[in-house]
Amino acid sequence: MKLKLLEAFESIYGNHHDAKVYYAPGRVNLIGEHIDYNGGLVFPAAISLGTYGVARLRKDSQIRFYSANYPEQGIVMVDLHDMHYQFEHGWANYAKGIITFLLNSGRKLPVGFDLYVSGNLPTASGLSSSASLEVLVAYIASDLYKLNLSRVEIALMAQRVENEYMGMHCGIMDQLIIACGIKNKALLMNTATLEMEAHDATFEGYQFVIMNTNYQRKTTDSKYNERVSECNEAKSILKTSFQFNHLCELKPDLLPTVQSIITNDVIYRRVKHVITEQARTLDAMKAMKANDAKWFGKLLNQSHHSLKDDYEVTGVHLDTLVDSAIRHGAIGARVTGAGFGGCAIALVKNEFVDAMKQSVKSDYRKITGLEATFYEVNFTNGVGGLEE
Repeated sequence: MKLKLLEAFESIYGNHHDAKVYYAPGRVNLIGEHIDYNGGLVFPAAISLGTYGVARLRKDSQIRFYSANYPEQGIVMVDLHDMHYQFEHGWANYAKGIITFLLNSGRKLPVGFDLYVSGNLPTASGLSSSASLEVLVAYIASDLYKLNLSRVEIALMAQRVENEYMGMHCGIMDQLIIACGIKNKALLMNTATLEMEAHDATFEGYQFVIMNTNYQRKTTDSKYNERVSECNEAKSILKTSFQFNHLCELKPDLLPTVQSIITNDVIYRRVKHVITEQARTLDAMKAMKANDAKWFGKLLNQSHHSLKDDYEVTGVHLDTLVDSAIRHGAIGARVTGAGFGGCAIALVKNEFVDAMKQSVKSDYRKITGLEATFYEVNFTNGVGGLEE
């Protein structure tokens, strides 16, 4: 793999002398959805699909970007002294955002670099292809320029790129798990404190299957930002009655009181999802420690229903995959990621996996006219140099 990437770099830039090879995974969130921007607990894992990068320093101030996933765009060339967002630069804006914040933080980048990237994460899938790219570029820059950024610093910088450079008001989960993932583990993350706790994330006799709707989402960013805004509105209303910093600090037994304070039903249902999803994530930890796959599966189902009815981020494509998976052998399934398309995750007995995939594929095609794609992934380490 490493040699192929170096050869690909050479085909674009002439030679691969002094080039180094890197990898950043994607991620799947097992449970705890849309609460990372509400100070909640989430339970993601880094996965064996991701973004590869090959890079080397230059002797001038030019930076050249090339993506094998967007060959029609060719080489995007920019100068270190001009990092402003340009729509026509497409994917390269995520990389430019990282360089922008490094420079703004006072770090010295004396020369530019050449970068080749190639990813096997499906875009707009909910498996965090953009966060994977951001974390990859931040890690590469830290390595090339000897900046010694910690993994948490890398994650926070990547989140700032999404929030302030790209205008996507996401939480910290995606960037943090991609930076800090641990092989064969999922990480229970406190998104308010950034504390992380590694847990085995497997059930004997079962496996997680990722199901991609392959539906081209069109409004994800705007709808995501709308949900963030709704949660902020709820927070403002509730702070007149409760003392708290994040919505996830509120407990489920307060919901009747919350409902009496928030008269807007939509805003109340957003809060209901946030508070109950936090409780489900805590229960999921107990189920994992008890090796109780059926309990974990029930929590996945409850999470999906909440995301469908209270948070309204699923849609016919995701609902079709989830409903069909449960009918055909999954003990639990839910949307994973922002929603509005993208991916769902199912927990399935090993002996039912193949039959389930075939049945879900058929159901999904009949209802939506689209082809679903399935991934059986391993949980991997976070971003780093590619050694093999």
